[in-house]
Amino acid sequence: MTNLKHLSTSQFSQGLILKALCDSSEPTAIYSEENMIIRFANKGMLELWGKDASIIGMPLLDAIPELVGQSFFSLLQNVWFSGESYSVKEAPAELIKNGVRKIDYYDYTYKALLNHDGKTWCILNTAREVTSEKEYLEMISVKEKKEEALNDAMTSTLKDLYSTNESLRNSMNLLSESREHVKTIIEQAPVGIAMLRGKDHVIEIANKAILKIWGRRESEVLNRPHRIARPELQGQKVFDWLDQVIITGERKTNYEFTVRLYHNGSLRDAIVNSIYQPIFSSDGEVTGVLIILDEITNEVTARRKNEKDQHMLAMAIEAGELATFYYEPATNLFSGNLLLHTWFGLKHLDHIDLSTALAVIVEEDRARVTEAIMSSLSKDSDGNYAIDYRIQLPHESTPRMVQALGKVLYDQDGQVASLNGTLRDITKQKKDEQLKDDFIGMVSHELKTPLTSLSAYLQLLQRDIAPSADLSMQTKVERSLRQVQYMNTLINGFLNISRLDSGKMVLDKSYFNLGTLFSELEVELSNVYHSHLVVFKYEESIEILADREKISQVIYNLIGNAIKYSPAGSTIHVIYNHVYPRMVEIKVSDEGMGISEQDQQQIFERYYRVKNNKMGSIAGFGIGLYLCKEILELHSGAISVESNGVKGSCFKIVLPL
Repeated sequence: MTNLKHLSTSQFSQGLILKALCDSSEPTAIYSEENMIIRFANKGMLELWGKDASIIGMPLLDAIPELVGQSFFSLLQNVWFSGESYSVKEAPAELIKNGVRKIDYYDYTYKALLNHDGKTWCILNTAREVTSEKEYLEMISVKEKKEEALNDAMTSTLKDLYSTNESLRNSMNLLSESREHVKTIIEQAPVGIAMLRGKDHVIEIANKAILKIWGRRESEVLNRPHRIARPELQGQKVFDWLDQVIITGERKTNYEFTVRLYHNGSLRDAIVNSIYQPIFSSDGEVTGVLIILDEITNEVTARRKNEKDQHMLAMAIEAGELATFYYEPATNLFSGNLLLHTWFGLKHLDHIDLSTALAVIVEEDRARVTEAIMSSLSKDSDGNYAIDYRIQLPHESTPRMVQALGKVLYDQDGQVASLNGTLRDITKQKKDEQLKDDFIGMVSHELKTPLTSLSAYLQLLQRDIAPSADLSMQTKVERSLRQVQYMNTLINGFLNISRLDSGKMVLDKSYFNLGTLFSELEVELSNVYHSHLVVFKYEESIEILADREKISQVIYNLIGNAIKYSPAGSTIHVIYNHVYPRMVEIKVSDEGMGISEQDQQQIFERYYRVKNNKMGSIAGFGIGLYLCKEILELHSGAISVESNGVKGSCFKIVLPL
């Protein structure tokens, strides 16, 4: 598993972005501060260094002491202070791998990532080992020199008029063996290699690796001029480069060159590193070109996607005005981006002890935040961290309310590496909710008294109507009473929210038969709703210990929502049955407009309403489902929803018996 020490994520994208960094085939590391603290290193980089994950969080020279005296640290410091990135090819580096000190060669880049002030906040290091390629080129050069020496020896022998036919035959055999040896090396090379002869670039040798890159078979290209064998390169730069190598005798090297290559009858885009090496005769004449080709399409594409994801993440964090944080349990260090430091009153790039950050949290919330952090880091946790709390600096008159969301990251041994996440300022949102709660509470109290009086008058009127009187009048009075009852239910919902917030909602639990409650609701709803068919199914008798009135209110609310958001004439199903030991499940399903996956995640939040063009002018305050959830949680129960987002929804209630 890969280690992260300084990267942060957002709620909607961090899973994908972090995975892209971790799974990248290209060795990657991230450093911060002047002494180059290693904040992140993927598996490829740790293997390149010959180290394990224990060096994460250490200064570079402490983690890899063999780098002392080499140029890497001074180069990194120059990048840090100047903000200018640095790249180099085939640079030597002396590292210790498996206890052996060894010099290898690398292409590497130090990329400075800057904050809003133009200061470096971290350095992205990518690297690729090229030792084998360098050694291979040197080996080819040695072989060419040997071959040249053999040619010189044979020429000298011929000038001496071939002392004997036997010596001539031996020399020819020696030359043939040398050529065969070179050819064998080329065939087994891990990179693409081809040898072109003369000004027409006739293809003499093409190994399997280069034929795969070219998309060609050996019979299609051998002993044919390069221009004729590979017409797909017409209009591209390759033909001109080969001509220049023949004319100038100078090597041509390209890095991350994009070229259109033949593939199954069509063309494809590929990214390659290429070397065009002139082949000289004994008299210094250029007689051909050696091509070395390494396709890196997948590696470059993955790297570019990673860079794009990082850029998009940075834009999202900035646009969302999010503060990012990371906490390292091993060192107890807490830090994050510039906005986080501003909120906590810290200088940018300060790395502080967690206790210092906790001290900024309002005292009433501090213990709760500490408990949430420790819970997310525990072995039994799913690694998620979510909590709202207040922070207040000494010079601020009012506290700032923030919403924290985070995820624990683990090292390759499954141990906690860090807690990374974001903070969002929800101060204004909470104030708006409080104003709305205060207003609704006030209005609800004011409406309660006149509605009670109205209900009493209607009941008196209903009692005074003679049984033989006009049935339509009786029906109107009954419907008026039901509407008053509906208004009372709505107002009670608002008042219950106020009681929840103040901790004054009390459950009046008693044992009652769930089937009896279903029977009563069935009769009541059949008299109230005539536009839909509400089907109740309750075969077995189940006794539960709960607040009968509040459970009835929850079921009534769910059925009312199903009717409100379903087309007229459709069917609503209400059913209960045993699940798990000592649990009962109640389901309310409809044939309505469906609920999107995004809305399903938020539908039980206070004042949240589904954003759907199909809803039209359907009224609502967004408190019904929130109240259902709170009532069920007071009963140690739960509520959830399932929907394909197109048609139909099913709300599930789980309650202990």
